[in-house]
Parts: sequence; structure tokens; C-alpha cells
Amino acid sequence: MKFYCVNFLLIYFFIAAFVVLPAKQSIAQPSSSINSTQNENEVINNKIEDFLKRSMFIKVSVSSNKIFVGEPVLASYKFYTSVSGQAIVRKQPEFSGCSVTELSFDETPQTEAVNGHDYTSFIVRKVQLTPVEAGSLSMGTATVSNHIEIPDNDNAFLTRKYDIPISNTPVSVEVADLPDKNKPDDFYGIIGSFTISASVADKKIAAGENDHLIITIKGSGNLDAISKPVVMWPKGTEHFDGSDSQHIDQTIFPVSGDRIFDIPFIGKKEGEVTLPAIKFSYFNNTIKDYQTISTDSIGVTFTKALSKKNEFVNVVNYDISNRKYLWIVAAIAVIAGFIGFISYKKNKIQLQKHQVTQTVTPVPVFEPEVKFKFKTDFSRYWNDIESITDSRLFFAEAKELLMMAITEFTETTHHSELFLLAKMKKKLNDETLYKKIFSLNEICNEKIYAPFETETNLHFYFNEVKHSIEALQKED
Repeated sequence: MKFYCVNFLLIYFFIAAFVVLPAKQSIAQPSSSINSTQNENEVINNKIEDFLKRSMFIKVSVSSNKIFVGEPVLASYKFYTSVSGQAIVRKQPEFSGCSVTELSFDETPQTEAVNGHDYTSFIVRKVQLTPVEAGSLSMGTATVSNHIEIPDNDNAFLTRKYDIPISNTPVSVEVADLPDKNKPDDFYGIIGSFTISASVADKKIAAGENDHLIITIKGSGNLDAISKPVVMWPKGTEHFDGSDSQHIDQTIFPVSGDRIFDIPFIGKKEGEVTLPAIKFSYFNNTIKDYQTISTDSIGVTFTKALSKKNEFVNVVNYDISNRKYLWIVAAIAVIAGFIGFISYKKNKIQLQKHQVTQTVTPVPVFEPEVKFKFKTDFSRYWNDIESITDSRLFFAEAKELLMMAITEFTETTHHSELFLLAKMKKKLNDETLYKKIFSLNEICNEKIYAPFETETNLHFYFNEVKHSIEALQKED
């Protein structure tokens, strides 16, 4: 990332004040030496570095200083400079105790006035953080190194080069537990503002045919943590595992969009049924209270089941053009049956010749029911992931293995990252291991979605991921 702003005149006058005058004074002193010149250069460099440091800073802005567990907070990191140079992000902020959603932002430089001075500003990072535990949530530290070259006053063909690292001052947000007052029994930590609706693919369908219940939850907040609502299915129906999808707008805060659940179901017999209203509870952080919303009930009519004749009418119509070949199928079936009969008679005769008549009383066998839990052999992945040199690809693969291990450990098929981590924390007895895995997941998110790549020791993180997964499997 390159920063451009025109301030060379100011720098020139600055050098004239701190460089030119001392240089003229040294000429009038015959006792000057090489050491004094070196010391003088060090003093000049120190003064220039101090000046440059005062010309740059990183500002961290948060949407709120006090939030609840599960309530999203916006953190924006912006670099300001009043001198020209080439800036590189050396370190992105790291987070612990929260889930991270990267937000898109405009990378175009802006001109801003701060305390009466004009600065060129650039957004370094913009994230939505959702805390999973109470306490102090640190916003982490971002570091930007600005490479600046200044013409040397004594030699027009030389320049003084400076790499000035700038970091933000520590910022934190206080996270409080949600109130117990008015908390619904079915509340599971969703915070924001939402609406819910439900519909069916067909309100009139034959019994035994697949219908679909579509549940849509729209709004803003921690959408990723929303799980499939509970449906009180009426008698005479049977439902199956469905699918879910989400559509998120990551250009605004809080992240908004929808979560859609598609649940297939059938009617077992002819008649009318009513799918009751579906409830959804969440904490509205605007009014600071719990809310329960619900859909309308839906009536579905199941008509007479399709007859077998109608069910296979398409198959008959499809095959009727190939009817002239059906005799081949029949002939093959007759031949196969004849060969099977001959083989059966032959084997029966041979068995009777060698059979010894005896009475055997079978011994009852009592086998205790033993359930074996499948465990993934992660060792087959280590060689492949260790050979990856691309940072984003490495952390994408590492996160996938982490989520696979957590899903297996928690024995759940839930796809929400926040839900899986919360369930792992509840089941895992090792608090240190939980914090380590949580931090690794956040680092993976940072490296995958951060707009800037930073130097990373992939070998170190490979070992961390490997040891964490192995430790998690031992806990299970």
C-alpha cells in the first residue's frame, strides 16, 4: 500500500533549521572531528525521526464502548500521515474471546483535518467483532511501517532513508452478560433486530409427495449463529433433514442479510393439517430487551396419494420406444435362472454326500452392545498442509481442519462457527486448550480475510494447529 502526499517543502525547511545551521557552525570550529560529525548526524537523524513520528498515527474507532455478550461491535483501524512515503502493514490486530467478520471498505485515500492539520488517511482494517464471553475485549494492535526518503542537504544525489513503525494505542470494550430478566426459555444468544416468515412450496399436494417448508429470518446482528427454529410438526406428517443458506451484506454495520432454512416434509395420509406458528427469540440491543417473534400458521391439504400406475407412467412412456428390445432382457433372465437352478442342484448333491448327521445344541452368545465413535485420521492431511507456502491457502486449509475436529468433538452437524466454539467450550474440560483453539481460529480468519498480507511463520502455526487437533482428539 502506497501513501502519497506533498509535504517536501515542509521537510526541506525542517532540515534547513536542524541541519544547515549546525553545519555552518561546524565549519567555523577548526577542532571538529569525524566523531563529532557522526554524533551530529545521529542527533539530526533522531530529530527527523521524532518529527516524522509526530506526523503519523493510527486511530482505532469502535461503535460502542459497552456491549453485551453476543452483541456485534464495529472496530475500524485508520492510518493518518502528513508526510509522503510508502507504508506497509507489518502487523494486523489479533483478537481473542470473539468471532470476527471482515467488512469491506473503500481503499481510496482521504484527506482529513485533525486538530487543525491536514492528513491523508487510509483504512487499514474494518471488522465486526462478536464477543462470546463477558469481560474486557481488546481491540488488538495494528502496526504500519512507513518508508520515507528525504533529500540530503549536503549532497543532492543522496537521500536519508527512514522506516518509521507506527502502532495504535490500546483500546478495549467492556462486555457484560445479558440480563436474566424477561429471558425466554428458547433464547440461545442471538442479538440484533430480526423478522421471521414461513411458507410452503405447495399448499395442496398429494400424500407421500415431497413438500418444502421455507423459514426465512431477516435482519442485522450475529446472523451466522442463528440455528434452525423448532417446528411443532402436526400428526400425519413426517419431516427430513433440510438445508440452510445465508445472504450477507458485509459493506454495512451491523452485518445484515437473511438466513433461509429449507425443510422437506410429506403427508402420510389424505387430509388437511395446520403447521403451527414458528417462534424465534432474540435480544434487541436497541431497546435493551428480549423479543419473541413468530410466523403465521400455514394450512396444507394432502390429496389422495398417487397410484402406482400414475407414479410410473413416465417410466412406461420413456421405455415404450424401446419395447422391441424387451425380449432380450427376458431371454437373459431365463438363461440366468436356468444356470442358477443347475448350480443349486449340483451343490446340494455334493453337500449331502459329505454331511455327517449330528445334533448340535447352539451355545447362546451374549455380546454386549459396544458403540465405537469414529475418529478422523488427521495424520493424512499433515504432509499436504505443511507443504503449502501461500499464506491465505494455508490458513484456509488449517481452519477447515480445525472446524472438522471441533465438529467431530462436539458431535454436531451445526455449521455456525460461533455455535461450534461455544459448544466446544461447554464440553471441553481444558480451558487452556479451548483458548488456544479459539485464538488459532481467529488468526485463521485474520489471515484469510485481511486485505493485506503480512509476514507469517507458517511452520509455527502448522505445529500449533497439529498439536491442538491431536490434543482435542485425546480429550474426546
